[in-house]
Amino acid sequence: MTNSNRRKFLKATGVGLLGGLAGCTRGGDGSDGSGSDGSTGGSDGSTGTDGNDGDLAIPLSEYDSADIDWQQYDGSSINIGAVQHPWVDAIKPAIPVFEELTGITVNWNILPEQQFRTKRQTDASTGAGQFDVFFMDQVVNQFREEGWLQPLDPYFNDGSLYDENFYKPNDLFEASRWQAHGGGYSDNWTGLPITVEVQTQFYRQDLYDKHGLEVAETWQQHRENAKVIHEEESDIVGTAGRGQKGYGMNIYILNTLLRQKGTSLWSEFPTDSGLDTQGVIEAAEWYSKLLQDYGPDGASSQTWSDVQATMAEGRAGHIVADANMFWGGLTNDESSVADTVRIAKVPKPEGGSLSPNAFNWQISTSKNAQNSEQGFLFMLWATSPPTDLWMNTESSGVFSVRQSVWENDDYRSKVGEDYAQVSLESLQEAAPDPFDRKYPQWGQRYSEELQRAIAGQKSAEDAMTQAASVAEDIYSG
Repeated sequence: MTNSNRRKFLKATGVGLLGGLAGCTRGGDGSDGSGSDGSTGGSDGSTGTDGNDGDLAIPLSEYDSADIDWQQYDGSSINIGAVQHPWVDAIKPAIPVFEELTGITVNWNILPEQQFRTKRQTDASTGAGQFDVFFMDQVVNQFREEGWLQPLDPYFNDGSLYDENFYKPNDLFEASRWQAHGGGYSDNWTGLPITVEVQTQFYRQDLYDKHGLEVAETWQQHRENAKVIHEEESDIVGTAGRGQKGYGMNIYILNTLLRQKGTSLWSEFPTDSGLDTQGVIEAAEWYSKLLQDYGPDGASSQTWSDVQATMAEGRAGHIVADANMFWGGLTNDESSVADTVRIAKVPKPEGGSLSPNAFNWQISTSKNAQNSEQGFLFMLWATSPPTDLWMNTESSGVFSVRQSVWENDDYRSKVGEDYAQVSLESLQEAAPDPFDRKYPQWGQRYSEELQRAIAGQKSAEDAMTQAASVAEDIYSG
């Protein structure tokens, strides 16, 4: 959908629905599936129900203002299916707060990303209903169309479960609310957003000073800066970028380029993918040439983690990637560029508008979940203002979906003014990819064709023409 349609949708059906109806860090390495620490309760293995408010990470009084019957399911339990993710690490120390507040015991099922996705689909598609709450991503509309997801709107309508004045839905970023409504394909809440990643630009201040470069405001300036560094530095490439196939890989970057050029995917859904339009072809050609001319060897196989490593090891002048990389992998003690790396908004085309890609993880529930009401209470608590603020100021979280957190003085002091302000302004203009119900299928094929263009195996025009044909065949077949 176009940006104007996105805004019309949110005005008509976004948070305004609540009154009438009353949201890369990618996966980790192995786990036993019972929890990252082997426990099934709070982060320390306890249930956190000793009644001692002073021992809790967040005072229970923070939730007193909510007109919600927190104790209505006292004595029950919920199962949460999650990927190994920083959000889990950030919230687990506060789980005893939820258990004390509600009397509901939390059991974790934490898996590597691909293993989790397989188990999640099996659980939802077979009607097993093991997970009362689970992580949800780009397949949200596939799950919704298959009838596996449970809309949350009835719970927003339940006065014992939801209080709009307490939850403050308007505080959630527009891109987060948009994606929680299936990226505009659903009038209903498909889940609640928990983290957001937004594209930004990272550059080496030392190299920019050395070569007299200015921070790129446009993609052309970005390319010119890459050219200077690539040609003047013997052991440093001008730039790096995701070239590997995958709907979370190369097309995640390209879609920002084509959107900022004023074009969009699915000119007419589902008959015309728009992938063979001139704007998309030009964007694919530009990105391919950038990596071919000034990227590392093997650029077409680089993943997001490869790009981060290339930058962190001091082997690239600048990159475009998710803002969360800046606060973590590029500025920690293990990064060789920690003292010189800087953050800026993603470049935009000459005369174009800023519209960086954003990706949100959300938590959802299935139609066959055994304890959906309890699960909704958890989702509401976990994404509520007091919990989200604590996670991002006192715990390890840094990717809040709430604008108020990015404006909070304690948070800005923690992550730095530059990171906070650049991310905030980027998030305010961000948009997610169109995750329609067959996105995993056609997005994968689209990414494969783009990878071939980056590798020089095809022209961008041939690659995007083939991608368009495949995407349209998937919907017509």
